[in-house]
Amino acid sequence: MNYTNDDILKRIENAKKNKKKLTHVTDKSSLSVEDKVKMSLCKHFVQFANEKKMKSKDLSDLTGIPASRISEITNYKIKKFSVDQLLKNLTVLGEHSPRIREYLIFIEKAIEVPALKVTETRKLTKGIKTFMEAGGGEGFLHA
Repeated sequence: MNYTNDDILKRIENAKKNKKKLTHVTDKSSLSVEDKVKMSLCKHFVQFANEKKMKSKDLSDLTGIPASRISEITNYKIKKFSVDQLLKNLTVLGEHSPRIREYLIFIEKAIEVPALKVTETRKLTKGIKTFMEAGGGEGFLHA
C-alpha cells in the first residue's frame, strides 16, 4: 500500500481534527525546501511500515533505532530532525529494503551531478515533469 504525499497530508489533517495540539507538519504550503526533503525522507519509513504491516516497535527492533525516534519519523515530526539525521536513519532502514537502497543511490548520484545553468535546469525540470505526467518512473520517483 503506497501513499502519496497528498494522502499522507490528508491523514495528518484528519488527525489534526482529533487532537488539540500537534507537533508535526499539517500544512504543505508552509514547507521550506529543507522541510519538503525531510517529509520525503520520513515518507519512506511510513511506506515501509505500511508495506510490511509493521508498528514503530517492529521497525525499532529491525533497525536498532529507538522506537520513540521511529514514532517521531513516522508521524512527520520533522522539526526534531536534520536532513542528515533522517538520511542516516533511512540508510539503516535501507539495509532491509531494496527500494530504499535504490532511492539512496539515486540521491547519491544526484548530489554528484554538476551544477547546471538556470536555462538547463528549467529544461531538465520541464522534461522530468513531462515524463512523470506521462506515467514514467512509476514506483521509483513517486516513492
